[in-house]
This record gives sequence, structure tokens and C-alpha cells, in this order.
Amino acid sequence: MLASRHVTRRFGFRQLRRWAHTAPPKLNSVNTDDVAHFAKFLPSSAILSTLSPVSTAASELSPFNNDWMNKYHGKSTTVLRPRTTQEVSEIIKHCNERGIGIVPQGGNTGLVGGGVPVEDELILSLGNMNKVRSFDPVSGILVADAGCILESLSEYLAPHNYIFPLDLGAKGSCQVGGNVSTNAGGLRLLRYGSLHGSVLGLEVVLPDGTVLDQLTTLRKDNTGYDLKQLFIGAEGTLGVVTGVSILAAPAPQATNNVILALPKFDNVLPLFVETKRRLSEILSAFEFFDREVYDLAIKHGQGRALNEEDVEGAECFVLLETSGGKREHDEEKLGSLLESLLDSDKPLINTGVLSQSPSQFASLWALREGLTEAVSKEGKAYKYDISVPLAKFKEVVDATRDHIRSKGLLHEDAVKNVVGYGHVGDGNLHLNIVAANYTPEIEAALEPFVYELVVYVSPFTSLLQHDDSGMAVKFFIQKDIPEEIQAEVCDTIASLGGRVESKVPRAGYVLVQPGTAEEERLRLCWSTGDRPDRYFVPYTYVDACKISGMLLKQIFIDNGQPIRMHIDSSIANVNVRATLSARIMHSGGDPTASAQSARVILADPNTEVFQHLINTYQGEPDKYVESYLWVKKCIERCSVIYTPVIYKNPGGRRPGEERTPFTDQDEEHLCVWIAAKIPYKKTGGRTGNRLYQQLCELSTEPDYAWVTRHTWQSWRERYKKNAIRLEQRIAQIVEEKKPVIGEKGQYGYVRQPEAKPKRSRRKTRKADEDEGVAGPSNQDMEESPMPVPSSSYQPPAVVPPLQDGQSVGVGYPALLYPPNFQHMAAPLPAPAARVPLDPVVARQNAPEQEMEDGEEDTEWAIKVADAPPPPWAKRRHEREEEEPSKRARHSPEENEGSASDEEEHALRKGLKEIASSYRFTLEEVREYYDKVHNLERTKRRFNQMRQVLMNLKDEDDVVPSDAL
Repeated sequence: MLASRHVTRRFGFRQLRRWAHTAPPKLNSVNTDDVAHFAKFLPSSAILSTLSPVSTAASELSPFNNDWMNKYHGKSTTVLRPRTTQEVSEIIKHCNERGIGIVPQGGNTGLVGGGVPVEDELILSLGNMNKVRSFDPVSGILVADAGCILESLSEYLAPHNYIFPLDLGAKGSCQVGGNVSTNAGGLRLLRYGSLHGSVLGLEVVLPDGTVLDQLTTLRKDNTGYDLKQLFIGAEGTLGVVTGVSILAAPAPQATNNVILALPKFDNVLPLFVETKRRLSEILSAFEFFDREVYDLAIKHGQGRALNEEDVEGAECFVLLETSGGKREHDEEKLGSLLESLLDSDKPLINTGVLSQSPSQFASLWALREGLTEAVSKEGKAYKYDISVPLAKFKEVVDATRDHIRSKGLLHEDAVKNVVGYGHVGDGNLHLNIVAANYTPEIEAALEPFVYELVVYVSPFTSLLQHDDSGMAVKFFIQKDIPEEIQAEVCDTIASLGGRVESKVPRAGYVLVQPGTAEEERLRLCWSTGDRPDRYFVPYTYVDACKISGMLLKQIFIDNGQPIRMHIDSSIANVNVRATLSARIMHSGGDPTASAQSARVILADPNTEVFQHLINTYQGEPDKYVESYLWVKKCIERCSVIYTPVIYKNPGGRRPGEERTPFTDQDEEHLCVWIAAKIPYKKTGGRTGNRLYQQLCELSTEPDYAWVTRHTWQSWRERYKKNAIRLEQRIAQIVEEKKPVIGEKGQYGYVRQPEAKPKRSRRKTRKADEDEGVAGPSNQDMEESPMPVPSSSYQPPAVVPPLQDGQSVGVGYPALLYPPNFQHMAAPLPAPAARVPLDPVVARQNAPEQEMEDGEEDTEWAIKVADAPPPPWAKRRHEREEEEPSKRARHSPEENEGSASDEEEHALRKGLKEIASSYRFTLEEVREYYDKVHNLERTKRRFNQMRQVLMNLKDEDDVVPSDAL
């Protein structure tokens, strides 16, 4: 019989308490006769036992009887270490006949005691089965014994330009058989997926000793049942894995990683979405850890990625990794991401560090992988490896900390820390409760609390069970919806804990088929002001709630009625229109209104139609024109917030603001500060937004009271527009103080000289990115936290292209669902002609009844010592030097000493014409103009140069000196 501590200990939550009265089967202990039997086919080195005739010292069995954290302890007298599958089969066959419990054990690196015996079961250690059986460098398929160390397999694959598709902090000790048996996710599941997809075949010894050989090396094998899936994650309870066939991944040709400090946890998910969108296929890891566990890692010497001033104000951290096939391509994508994070009006990050060498790359990962060891050095850790929705990570950690505090156990002598870290890519959170010692009191406080907390936040179990009053959520289904559809909807509601009622509930949901006469009759009959908690939603609402993992809020409702919306034809993508329509209906709105009758008109802001609609309707009361992204924002905020019409300020300060002129003293303060922070321009740019924002943050200090005279934008513009003059004063101050290049506290990085100037090349962004003009993409809609349901219904007809002015709604039933929405095969009834009804008469004659009360039938910069700047930073600096500011004009006093915007525009236009006419770069033309300050002379110069170049006959000709 196979046994596992993890299986016998982990089910502590309420649903499984009914098993508590069932006594476990009686197991026999290993005796001397059993040891003698094993000695017949195993070498003496493969048997460790305190029993005769072997008589091993008990201390040699200690590493097998105790877990890595020294929390769980067994009393096994015998450890067997077979070398072949046949030996494993003989051992299990004998134990099955004798009724001896077996605990399979790999590297014993688990943190939940799954590989440690409960009492004195026999330990079956697979460490001696450590041979690679085969590897095909063409297909990348590896076949290995279950006892192979994960890191050893990675080293074996490296010369073949492959990597193992799993990476763990315990890779130096854990074994691949144990990885498969626990379905380990690891650090890079985001890129390479779970073992359910990577494992091609297994060799398993069943409880009676039978060898199940499914060690196939085919990527596609449809010859029978896929039995291997039963053993992946079974933790040895169904059989012992002895061999693994797995698909290795091609080794990336370029890897990068960066650690980012975030001001609050709420920024993690938006950062994850933005990172996935911009890095797409090269994103291989996205790790999260909170501030408390980061501080423990620093305290116990697990590395230091950021300086103390960089982590100030950070609530959590993210470590992301990229791996791809071309370094230039990957660095460009990563640089684009970092640049967008820097230029954001509301930055998601405070600061960060980008690795610039293999050693720095390894050191950043060492910090993340060292979190487990740091926690163990701090005290005795209660560890829970749980999967919860990403948005619930912080909620789980905070709820556990609050629960411990409420029990009076949150102090140095009991629980010292409650921390969380894990893999955002697969929703895996490592919840760690660090205590001074393991005590029954702490364990009783944690279990079953943690298990019940996971059940509560799980999207599979917390959806519809209870409403705000603690009762099951009630539903009423429109009666003329086809019976097969009603049956499936009823089953889904029941599986989620809701109730289907035969009467219209006073508070609950009426599931309807939009666009039908019966739907209109139900609304007229049962939509009343005294029933604000009764909502009318399409029957697809139930599936949408199931997919999103929550009861979708009805936010697009005003005075008990759906807010009428019109989806303009400028949103041309049919799939986007369908998804948008479904979102609106599932959140209480009505997307079928015409442009004239709708309160909200949704349009593509990247088209001329959008501005035309604003000009047409902005004067009408209670009429709004919104972007298609407005729906997503309202759903995320759980409230309707209309976007006001903004009239652009033509320039200068905001109306009513006092104009404070710049004084000589102001400029002196500014120059002194810049000289102290960025004494040398090559150490970083002097025009970054974040730089001047941080200047204004110093206004509370006595020495920086002068900062309050102007806004950070004004300080920045003062320097930019007067840079030539102010640089002279800054240089004087630097010459007097002579600061050292790279001195601590300076912004930016040390820019190294290049062998030759490089031209910055910018690629045109695609239309569906931030600056696109082609309208919303499917990706825009997929990023919402509210997924669109998918079942088995096939729309009755293909939606024809929309014409200008044509609205979504009646006559276009397929627009209610995306193309992949499938529910039942039965066609829906065609919309009937609507007949005006009197609500009072209709309610009096309604075939259904209403339920009675109680009736019952819920600007940072990357700083890496003296390393060269990353490509994204070079591009940004070059762009800032090439292009003058396009921001709002300031007062005449602020513009003193600089050319007007009109003159600068005319100059740039003239220089561009010269560069284009004579086929030279704008930088070359600008460089010569800056020497002579004469546009006509510059034109003659480059005309002569072009003539000289055209007259050259071959590459050996020399340009006459007088020609220049």
C-alpha cells in the first residue's frame, strides 16, 4: 500500500471532515524477515535498516525520516534504494502482499511533508535511479530515470542547445520523478506550461507490482487512454513513477531579467497585463514577492538588488525574465516596455534594476530563489503552496495576518511574520507564516482557517453561493427559452450554489432572451422601483459569472432601468462589437439603443467620427460620447463615471493660476541642484519628468522651500528652454566642486563613449498598439477582468457588415455573443413584433407569480554601476536631444532668452528640407547649422557636398580640399 503524509494531513477543511470517523487501514511494520527478503535481490548498499541483518545506525536514516524544514518526522526503520524498475516492482509486490505501507521519496525537498513517513512505513528512495536513457536532439525528447536530479538534466541538455522545461529553486536536489508526481509548476511555467503538457510518457509501478509502460516518445499518440495524466500530481498514491519521457525546450539565445519596485500591490496585475502585451512570446517568468519577505532576504544575506533609497516606499516587487532567439529583438521589446513605464503619467513602478551581465542575471534570480531559505533562517515556517486568483494574493496574506493577530499570536514569541511570494504566471502563491517555534496553538489557528480561506476566494467555489444577506442567489428563467438551454443553465446555477425559482424573486436575477416579446413583457411586469435588487440579464450571464469567478455587478443601471447605449459603426471589428455588447448586458446595460435615443454612444477614439459625435452631442444634456475602453474602466471601478468634455488649454498656465516669474535666485537654486544631482550630462538626462517630480517632493525640507514657487513642469521647462545658458552656470559649479563621475546619489547611469556614432532607428508602431489608428483589437477586449462566456450555442446566422448609422441589437442576435460563444444546438426564437403593454395590466395577467418576503423554494532610471546604458535609454536620450519640447507654452518671463515656438518650428522645417533635398541626415545638417547659425549658408554647404559626392567616379577618388 502506498502512503503519503501530504495526503493524510492536508485535507483539514470542512468538506472533508465527514471522513474523520473512518479509521485508516491497519498497516504492518517491516520486520527482519522482510529485510532478509529484500537482501535477496538488492545489493547491501541499497538497504538502510536498523533491523538485522543490516543494522544501520539510526542517524543514517535521519535525512530520510525528516523533511527539509525539520517540521515533519517519521519513524521508518528501513530505507530501500533500488537501481532498476524491476527492483522497484519486486519491492512493491512484496509490500503489497505483506500489507506494508510505502512512502516514495525523491529529493525530499518538499515543504509540506509529502515525502516523509507518518509512522514507520518503508521509505522507497529513488536516488540511485539516475541515468539518462535516451535523448533525441532532433525532436528534443528526453527519456530519463525518475531519480535524475533536475539540475543534472539541465546540464546534460545544455550542450545540445536544449533546456529542461521546468526550473525550481531546489533544482540542485529535487528529482524529476518527484517533480512529475507533485506536478511542480516552477519559475517558468508562464513560458513553458505545466508538466501535464510537457510530459509525453511515464513508466509507473502500480501498487501490486505491475509495471505500466507508457514511456512513449511520440508527441502525438492517440492509441488509447492517456493514463499518464492520472499519475502527474498524484504524489505517488496511485503508483511509483520510475521513468519519464519529456519534451525539452530549445535553449534561448538571449535572456534578460529586471527587478522592479512597485508602490502598491494593486499595480501588480496592471503591470502583468502590460508586460504580457508588450513582451508576448519572450516573457518567460513573472515573479512577485512582498516587501516583508524581501526585507527578510536582505537581512539573511540572500542578495541585494536595489539600494536602500530605491526600495523606499515600495510595497512589493516583481522579477520578470525574458528569453528569446535574438538579443537585439528581445532588448528592443524590453526597452520599449521600460520606456513606456517611465513615460506613464501614473507610473506603475518606483524604480528597478536591469541585469547587464550573466553574473548580474544570476544574482537577481538568487534573490528570488533565496526567499525560501531566508524565511527558514528567520524562524519555523508554516508553508502553504496554494493556487488562488491573482487579484486575491494580497487579500489572502492580509486576511491570514489579521486572523493571527485576532488570536493574539502576532508577536516575537509566537508568529513573527506573515509573508507571500509566488508565480504570477500560474496564480501560485507561497503563503509563509514564520513563527519562533512550531506549536499546537499556532497550528490550530492556521488549520482549517487557511484551507477555508482558499475555498472562499477560489473562483470554483465562491461564486453564486450567497448574496449580501447570506442566502443563495435566486434566478428565474424566461419560460419560452428552449428547454435544453434551460436545463443546462439550471445545471450550471446548481453547480455554483445558486437557486432556480418557479416564481419571480423579489431580489435576484431574471434570465431572459434579449430582443424577444416575452423579454419585454417580463420587464414591464416585474421591473418596479420598489425592487431595486431585481435584475434582468441575458441567460448567458450565468456562464459569464462562472468564467470570471465572481457575481458580475449590475453597474449600468439608473433608477432601476438599464442605461441605454449605442455602439457606433466606427468600431468596425465585429468580434469586438460582440464582446462589447455582451459585457454591457452582463453588467446591466442595454446596448441596442439608436444613436438618438442612447444616453451613451461608444465609438473608436482614433477615428474622425469620434470627434464629430462629440461636436454633435456635447450640447445635449445627459448625453455622453465615450471610447470603447470606457466600458472596461467602469467595470474595473465597479461604477459609472462619465468622461467630461475637455477643452484644450491653448498654452501657458491654467486659467486663474497666478503667474510667478522666474528670478535669478530661482535659476541659481536650479543650477546648484542639477550640478549636485547630475554634474555630468553623460551620467544621465536632465529633462526627465520624474527628476523634477522628485525635486518638488523635497519641498517639505527647510533647504528646499524655494521649490514651491513653481510646479515641477515649470522647473523642467525652465531648464529645457534655457539649457544653453544654464549649462554654463552648471559647468562653473561643477568645476568648483569637482564631483566624481558615478558618485552615489546621482541619477542615471554612466554613459560610455562609443566607437562611432550610431543612428537611432525607430520602427513604426502597429496600428493596434497605443498610438494606433485602426480601432480596437481583440486584445483590448481580452484584457478585461470580465471574460466572455463560451459554451455550445451556435449563432443562427453570420452577422452582416454594419452600415453607417446602423445600431447593434434587434435583428442581430449573434452580436450578443462573440463568435466562439456556443451554448446549445437549438436555435433561438426569432424576435417578435413588440406590442405596447400596460405594466399594471400585464402584471395582473402575468402567468407567473412574485415570491413573498422570506419565501424559499449568492522617472525612474536603470542604475547598474558603470555599465553602459540599455538601448531603450539611449533612444530616449537621443530623442530628447533631437526633438524640442512640444508641451504647453509658459509665460513670457519663462521664455526669455530662447527662440519662440514659431521660429523653432520654421528652423526645424528648413533643416529637414535641406536634409531631404541633399540626402543627408538631420543630425549632420543640424550640427553644421549650430556652428554657422545661417540657414542659407547651410543649404549652400550641403549642396556643394552633394555635388562633390556625385562627381566621384570610384571609391579611390579623393575629394578636393578646395571643394569643401
